[in-house]
Amino acid sequence: MRLLPLFTLSETLQLLFIVFSQGTPGWGKFLGAVYYGSGLPRTPPEPSPPPRGEHRPLPWEPNSPGPMFDPSPPQNVTALKDDIAYLHCIVHNRGNKTVSWIRASDLHILTVAQYTYTADDRFEVIHSPDSNAHSWTLKIKSVQPRDSGRYECQINTHPTDPITFPVDLSVFVPSAKILGLPERYVDRGSTINLTCIINFNPESPTEIFWYHNNKVINYDNRDSRVSVITDRGAVTKTILLIHDAHDAATGTYSCVPSLSATASVRIHILNGETPAAMQTNGANAVCGPQRWQHFLGGVQPLLLLLLLLVLVSSSSTSSSFLFILPMMK
Repeated sequence: MRLLPLFTLSETLQLLFIVFSQGTPGWGKFLGAVYYGSGLPRTPPEPSPPPRGEHRPLPWEPNSPGPMFDPSPPQNVTALKDDIAYLHCIVHNRGNKTVSWIRASDLHILTVAQYTYTADDRFEVIHSPDSNAHSWTLKIKSVQPRDSGRYECQINTHPTDPITFPVDLSVFVPSAKILGLPERYVDRGSTINLTCIINFNPESPTEIFWYHNNKVINYDNRDSRVSVITDRGAVTKTILLIHDAHDAATGTYSCVPSLSATASVRIHILNGETPAAMQTNGANAVCGPQRWQHFLGGVQPLLLLLLLLVLVSSSSTSSSFLFILPMMK
C-alpha cells in the first residue's frame, strides 16, 4: 500500500473543510486518498469565491465577526403628527439570531423577527433580506406625540444581555396662529394686514392657503388688491395684505397650512362709526349698571319723602300710611 504524502497542518485543515462542505462523495474521495493513495493533489482546489462584497469567514478563524449593526441608519428620527415614521435597523452576520424591536419606555416588545407582538396595529416590521445584510424597519402609522421616545433594535446574542441599536423618535404637532386679537375693526379704505405664524418643525409646510368666508383667496392676479408675503423655515411666517378694504372685505379670514390646524380671525369694516357703536348695532339703549343708576335716581325723591313722613307721624295710627300710598303713585 502506498503511503499518503505528508500534508502540513494548514493544508490538512483546509482539506477537511473542503471535504465536509462537499458532502458524502467528497468524504469517499478523502478515504480513497488515505487508504489507496489515489494521487490526491497536495494543494486542494480553492472554494468558490463568495459573492462580491461579502466576506465568508472560515470556521477556524479566531476573529470571525458575529452579528453586528450597520451604523449608517439615522438614530434620530423626526415625524409630524398623523404622519408615518420609519425606524431603520440593518444587521450584518445575523446567522441564526433573532432581531426584535423594543420600546424602551416600558420595555414593550413590539416585533420579533417578522411577527408583531402588540395589539396596536399601527406598528409593523418590514424585513428586506440582502446578500450582505438584513434590514429590519419598524413602521409606525399615524404617529402621535405619545409615540415619542427611544426604540431599540435588538439581537439576541445573549439571553440576558442582547446587543442593541437605539433610535430616538420625536413627533411634532404643527400649529398655526394669526397674531393679534381674534376680532378686529378696520376703517374703510385702509389696509388689512394679517400675519400667520406656523410652527412646523422639523420642516416647512408644503402649501399655505388664505381663506375668506371659506373661499380660497386668489392672490396670483397681478391686478388684485390682495398680496401675500411668505417667509419659510422651521417657523414659517405668511402675511396677507388687502389694500383699500371695503364692505365686501368683512368676514372671517383663515390661515390654512397643509397638515396643520387652521387659524382664523373676524374682520369688521368701519364706515365712520366706532367699534363700540357697531357692537350695540347703533342702539342708544342703556343697560347694565347704568340702567340701575337711572332707576334709583328716579325713585330716590319718593323714598326720602316716605322716610320723612314716617319719622313725623311715628306716633300716628296706620291710617297715616294709607294716606301716603296714593301720593306715591
